[in-house]
Amino acid sequence: MICETIIRVRYSETDQMGIVYYSNYFVWMEVGRTDLIRKSGITYKQIEENGFLLPVVYASAKFIGSAYYDDEIIIQSGLIELSKTKLSIGYRIYRKTENDRELICIGLSDLVFLDKSTRKITKAPEFFTKSITITPHQEYYQFLDEIKRYLKI
Repeated sequence: MICETIIRVRYSETDQMGIVYYSNYFVWMEVGRTDLIRKSGITYKQIEENGFLLPVVYASAKFIGSAYYDDEIIIQSGLIELSKTKLSIGYRIYRKTENDRELICIGLSDLVFLDKSTRKITKAPEFFTKSITITPHQEYYQFLDEIKRYLKI
């Protein structure tokens, strides 16, 4: 599944030049990731209530274009990989234009499952692995290819 989340650039997310400051793209990736997990039928709150944490251990972004105050932003998030202890999520971030959308950022984040009480890496819980899956289809393969091409992974 590729999840689309739409947000609008807030003034506080821009720098003195009126351009979205780069660190906000990582915040937007978190928004997209949370939405992807929620639309898969589970919430971060449920993950934590079941004794697990999901810290980010790696994040990267390739900036292609810019966004500005009040732009409509489309965040596409999709599961790239789910291993025994880690998940990787890819992102395409677009700025909505008058007639279409413009790709402005490609990103990736890796998260590991931690046991909440011991803070040690642990196996992904079954309730999670049953909820979030990769559904291969043409759009997904295009999504994956674009992320790999831009991030050289």
